Amino acid sequence: MALLIFNDVLGIEMGMVRYLWLLLLSTTLWAEAIVVAVNPLCPIDRLSQQTILALYLDKRRTLEGHRVVLLNLALDHPLRRLFEEKVLRKSREELERYWLRAHFKGHQPPKVVKSQEAAARFLEKIPYAIGYMEASVAKKHQLKILYRWVP
Repeated sequence: MALLIFNDVLGIEMGMVRYLWLLLLSTTLWAEAIVVAVNPLCPIDRLSQQTILALYLDKRRTLEGHRVVLLNLALDHPLRRLFEEKVLRKSREELERYWLRAHFKGHQPPKVVKSQEAAARFLEKIPYAIGYMEASVAKKHQLKILYRWVP
């Protein structure tokens, strides 16, 4: 209905209206900060972007002597692509090539979970598990925020 109103009132073609509508939805999806979070019992208080990159590329496996468990959202989750591009500063293709080579050296990519809620529930149970999500999800689950990226 809203699409028809735009077409009738503004004289915008339907294809353009759909494009504008999708653009509006995509920007509101990522209007919220992305955070890297951990169980509140974890003694670590902050992580640098460089440390996050080292952890997510399996170049660093421990923090304060404890092995960490890293979580990644599902490959098709829009927040994963944003995290890869903005926080890790890597394209999907770069990461795929990296993990293909790293696999043969015995490295494992982060554990994949289906949703931000699943990641938050996992972090609630495991003190040295680290995951990323929207800030509101971390707040809802009372997780400790180690890093924040604001669009």
